Amino acid sequence: MCGRYALRRDVHDLLEEFEVDEDALEGSGAGVTRSTNVAPTTTPPVVLERFRKDDPEAPPVRSLRALRWGLVPSWSKDASGAARMVNARAETLLDKPAFARAALARRCLVPVDAWYEWQTSGTATEGGKPRKQPFAVAAADSSVLSLAGVYEFWKDPAKADDDPSRWLVSFAVVTTAAEAGLDRLHERMPLVVPRDLRDAWLDPSLDDGDDVRSLLGAVPRDLFLGGTLQAHPVSRAVGNVRNTGEDLLDPVPLEELEGVVDLRTGELLGA
Repeated sequence: MCGRYALRRDVHDLLEEFEVDEDALEGSGAGVTRSTNVAPTTTPPVVLERFRKDDPEAPPVRSLRALRWGLVPSWSKDASGAARMVNARAETLLDKPAFARAALARRCLVPVDAWYEWQTSGTATEGGKPRKQPFAVAAADSSVLSLAGVYEFWKDPAKADDDPSRWLVSFAVVTTAAEAGLDRLHERMPLVVPRDLRDAWLDPSLDDGDDVRSLLGAVPRDLFLGGTLQAHPVSRAVGNVRNTGEDLLDPVPLEELEGVVDLRTGELLGA
């Protein structure tokens, strides 16, 4: 799964990294979430492509926009279920009514510096329950990662047609079965889209179900043991969404670990 991540990257770096045509963050002000502890229901930057309504024959425009994390299907009566739809499973993406239409026409990329996942200890307990240790999973070369996502438009029926706030644009992160090594954290992980597949993932003209399934199948699943991804234990303070310090991504010293298993070897680390 993916329920928390970090994005500290400068907006100009994101515009360059993702070859964005239009910066739609301008004017969003405090509504844009960039922090070491991005959580559901906030509005972080997301990359997407759309055809222009006034010129549908023109190439699609790639933009960087602030969307709400937690997808609200277009047919929802209200937005109350958004917090439960922060993730969409790749295996059923084209079958679930909440995500199927978005998977064909509204795919996006979610830039992250790292995502967090909690390892449940098999040996250490706390308060009578297994102790949990958060890890940060990031690119081994410190580059920005792009997570697969889908987004949707929802119109609030309680607001007037001329109310600019009547539209909510929200997204979900696509997840897949965890790779070897990362499965020692959780059985699921975000689907990481490599640079050479970013254009295809964003392309709104790629709207055939079989083509999207092929695209999902083309995403590599050996990034951790293959050396593209790395992971390290981080402060347990990340568990509180109010904590957004720059040190949240710092590695935890070995002596502070308890009941933690090495992701690559399976050996017990710390006490």
